[in-house]
Amino acid sequence: MTGHALLASILLLATFLQGQNTGAPQLACRWQAEITATRDGVEERYPVPFVLQVEASGEGLRAALVNGSSRVEFSSVLQQGRELTLRLDQYDAAMTLHCASERCEKLGGEYVRHKGNMEAHYPVAASCATQPNTQPKEPSAAPTSPELTGSWHFDFTHPDGSKPESEAEAPGSFVQQGHHVEGTIAPISGDYGMLSGNMDQGGVHLSRFDGVHLLRMDGRVVSESRIEGVFHERAGTALNFVATRTATAEGFAEAERTTTVADAGEPLHFHGTDAEGKEVKETDPRFHGKVVLIDIFGTWCPNCHDEAPLLASLYEQYHAKGLEIVGLDYEYVNDPERSRRLISVYRKKHNITFPLLLAGTTDSGDVEKSLPQLRHFGAFPTTIFLDRHGCVHLIHTGFSGPATGRLDELKEHFRQTVEKLLAEP
Repeated sequence: MTGHALLASILLLATFLQGQNTGAPQLACRWQAEITATRDGVEERYPVPFVLQVEASGEGLRAALVNGSSRVEFSSVLQQGRELTLRLDQYDAAMTLHCASERCEKLGGEYVRHKGNMEAHYPVAASCATQPNTQPKEPSAAPTSPELTGSWHFDFTHPDGSKPESEAEAPGSFVQQGHHVEGTIAPISGDYGMLSGNMDQGGVHLSRFDGVHLLRMDGRVVSESRIEGVFHERAGTALNFVATRTATAEGFAEAERTTTVADAGEPLHFHGTDAEGKEVKETDPRFHGKVVLIDIFGTWCPNCHDEAPLLASLYEQYHAKGLEIVGLDYEYVNDPERSRRLISVYRKKHNITFPLLLAGTTDSGDVEKSLPQLRHFGAFPTTIFLDRHGCVHLIHTGFSGPATGRLDELKEHFRQTVEKLLAEP
């Protein structure tokens, strides 16, 4: 070995030993985690189990929130010694965790999500199995209940027996493999995403944490066609439910008669401001004589993130044939600088090339103020199809994401609607 090679080997060994002495643990693991739903002024709290998958990637780490077959990738992961910081830029949120044991097989910390001028703080705890990246163990006791796979109908009531003012009923579906169960509940406003969990002798227990939703469902399987239990959507909003088997849902008629327009023969007026603060309206020459698809969305909305790839695909496929798409964004507060930053993150995440306009806030009635021709608006996203004359052809409320098992069907429905409108003179 030459002198230069020997020196290089010594320096490499010294660097390695120095790294070993820093005390920085290896945090790549399939962490079995739990986040606690909390709310100011509300005593009720409930834990929401999920999987935090942390993996080595090049010289650093990558991570995702895992709920069964559903993954939400973190924007960035930074390890500094015994502390881990994971960011979800699309929700202006971050999870900060630190080693809660000497060997660092346990983590503790919190998840902080910015909602306008407010910050929501949720405690988080996680533990790592002896062997990294192993699947969670199934319950030892075999489930005594029937197979749950299929379509279900949920009826919700408050603990006092009264019905919720909105969305007291909703379709749902489950897929069961052994002890493991995945499924979702899909009200007209949009599905809750993939809930995941297990069956045991006490019933079925599902949960989801995706950066926005903190969901937990605990049900007792009464019979092969009935489940009774409690559904937590957020702290302070526990609902009792009865789920009964039903036939597979057909079509999207309910989603397309919820929101209407005052006069279908009158062109729809819309407006918003672009990234430079310039106002864009329906009278812009780019929309003249075109089929226009309007997406009412919010960067904070998981269903909107589900829909965005479909819209980007439709624009790429049909723009040259006469399709225009415009997104109207409604954020939590009237902070244009922050809102445009979040729109930029949303655009880059989904590779969107059509206009995304800042249109208002989520304050009650704000959508109706900016789109006064709409009637009974109630969901993000809402997708409006305009014909070549600017008149409303169809309004689709909510979005059926991957967890519903109907995404491919909805994609085809949207494509056929666009092609039908483009074929008109």
